[in-house]
Amino acid sequence: MEAVKVETGTVTLTVEEPGYVQAVNEYDVQSDQPARINEIMIETGDRVKAGQILMRLSNPELTTQNSTAAIQLEQAISQLEQARLMQKSLQEDLKQAQNDLSRTKTLLDNGAATPVENEQMQLQVSKIENSLTQQEVVIKSAEQQVAELREISGTLQEKTAELQVLSPISGTVLDLPVKKGQVVAPGTQLAMIGSETGLEVKTELLSDETGKVKIGQPAHITAPVLGDKIINGTVTKINPRAYEKVSALGVVQSRVPVIITIDKTADLHPGYEVRVSIEVLRKENVLVVPRESVRLNSAGYYQVMSIVDGQIKIQDIETGEKNGQLVEIKAGLKEGQILVRDASQDLKEGTRVKPIIK
Repeated sequence: MEAVKVETGTVTLTVEEPGYVQAVNEYDVQSDQPARINEIMIETGDRVKAGQILMRLSNPELTTQNSTAAIQLEQAISQLEQARLMQKSLQEDLKQAQNDLSRTKTLLDNGAATPVENEQMQLQVSKIENSLTQQEVVIKSAEQQVAELREISGTLQEKTAELQVLSPISGTVLDLPVKKGQVVAPGTQLAMIGSETGLEVKTELLSDETGKVKIGQPAHITAPVLGDKIINGTVTKINPRAYEKVSALGVVQSRVPVIITIDKTADLHPGYEVRVSIEVLRKENVLVVPRESVRLNSAGYYQVMSIVDGQIKIQDIETGEKNGQLVEIKAGLKEGQILVRDASQDLKEGTRVKPIIK
């Protein structure tokens, strides 16, 4: 007869539900301007690096504005250069006229020139000085125009650079809601990137189960991709509101989102499905027996079949917490007692058996 011993052990109660991995930090990549999507270099689920090109856009209007601004800037620079050349020429003319005036004054003092000739030279110097003053105004205006056009050109070049969409972080592409050839408006979501430096697990508990769950309780994460590994985590957030969700069987259920912060990411990435087990109760150093060793009689009392001196003895017991494997014994048994492992067997009290403890 297969038998077991009453032992001191630990009973844990858990709430288990499926969940999925998500990034703690998610970045929404948006279009900064109206544009057309020319090329998409990524797919949902791809891992990307910060600065990596995600897609290329085009904006015909921006291209025209760039071309126009470039032409205007080139013309303004040419006009400024011409104005500066004119200024240099006038400066040389002024220098020559001033020399001529100085010579005329000398000749006038020596009686070799008339006052009229001297006056004409003075007028020539004044005329050139006035032209230089006007030319300085022209140059300042041209310089201001060049500076403004350079600023406009720089802004347009920055907008052009925005047409090459880059990833703001290293992570995983969580969503890609646009297609090649699509025309998008400013603020349109182009992609969602999830950071892999911080991951968490989101599960949705039945509202009836949520009362057992508290922030700070330990949780254990398993998944096929992890093999035998178990990732430990902690309940860090419980949504204050429930919402209705239709199950796979078409049943409307009240569900509450719960967030689990995990210690390690291992081979997990955003979007992976996992199994979440939240430890809602833990009792250590209590008497425990296998669940199959306990049965419920017709009167509604829990019983076990103990083996005393090779004979079956039916005993009533008081149970405590139960999980899928163990039952806590609060009264009726002592540590070390031997029980029939399978209490569902139809054995009469006093039946002689030979226990085989496993």
